[in-house]
Amino acid sequence: MHRLEHRSERILKAIISQYIATGEPVGSRTISKKRDVGLSAASVRNIMSDLTEWGFIDQPHVSAGRIPTDRGIRLYVDAILEAGPKVSDYQARIASMINVPDLDTRAVMRKSSSVLAGLSKQAGVVTTPAAVGQTFKTIDFIKVAEDKILVLLVSTSGFVLNKMIYDEDGINQETLDRYSRMLNDMLRDLDLGQARQRIEQELSKEKTLVNTMLATVLRLGHLILSSRSTGEIFIEGQTNILEDPEFAQIEKLKAVLITFEEKSKLLTILEKTLAAEGIQIFVGTEHGLEEIVGCSIVAYPVRAEETVLGSIAVIGPKRMDYKKMVNLVYATGSALTHILRKTVESRV
Repeated sequence: MHRLEHRSERILKAIISQYIATGEPVGSRTISKKRDVGLSAASVRNIMSDLTEWGFIDQPHVSAGRIPTDRGIRLYVDAILEAGPKVSDYQARIASMINVPDLDTRAVMRKSSSVLAGLSKQAGVVTTPAAVGQTFKTIDFIKVAEDKILVLLVSTSGFVLNKMIYDEDGINQETLDRYSRMLNDMLRDLDLGQARQRIEQELSKEKTLVNTMLATVLRLGHLILSSRSTGEIFIEGQTNILEDPEFAQIEKLKAVLITFEEKSKLLTILEKTLAAEGIQIFVGTEHGLEEIVGCSIVAYPVRAEETVLGSIAVIGPKRMDYKKMVNLVYATGSALTHILRKTVESRV
């Protein structure tokens, strides 16, 4: 990246701060009036001309002021990341809002996305990783109606899969409990991908063909382990983004709505953050989602011990208040990590 001398960097930060606050192109006279700039409008214009040439700012119209480019915002957010997040104003408040008794892991993660959306006034997003990386703990079959069985699978990290299946054979609860014990013994300490492979191997063996009970057990286990191999995503506050003037055009609005509705593309992007350390920021085109190039993503991986439990993120317009978003995402991610870590420790 182009290295900026002190005056140029100061002017760039002033332009970005003003643009974030107003959403309007920024002129040299506006910047020169700021107390901490200490330069004439002519000097500011010269520096702005250089910043434009270097690709840090752009002039949307001949008579307009300047707006920051993705490259300019990148330099700005790198400085924020280097300084590190401050969570004191948010940590305790967020923890009390998401630490609701009796909520399972998925419910806590969904609650976290809602809290983050409310505090940030942007879209709050929480993802879970693909089930393959989770370690099997228990599976239970629960008779909930004459012809329905709830299959509930829990990993050692508190990750939960559940599926309602139809029971055409009238299996009673005592028999279902026996099925649960058989699968728990068979699949102990395997990750969920290995557990699915083990069941598929057993299903292919000749003994399964003549053992009706074993065949039924394996079939029930396979139903839940094959139900969802991809991660899950919770999104709250989508309409917060749509209130921003940048999305007033119907085509931009439509593209954003479609992206939030489909979810799979967002999940792919956020899964890339699972192996990262700390806060990551994707500015505009950096996230690779053409439909929402007017948006940036601030994301943080959620872990408990060595287990990656998902990621948490804010999605909003490129002119979002990055310092505030970094602090909010970090605080929410830290609170969620603490809650899920206690869940892991209680179940291992």
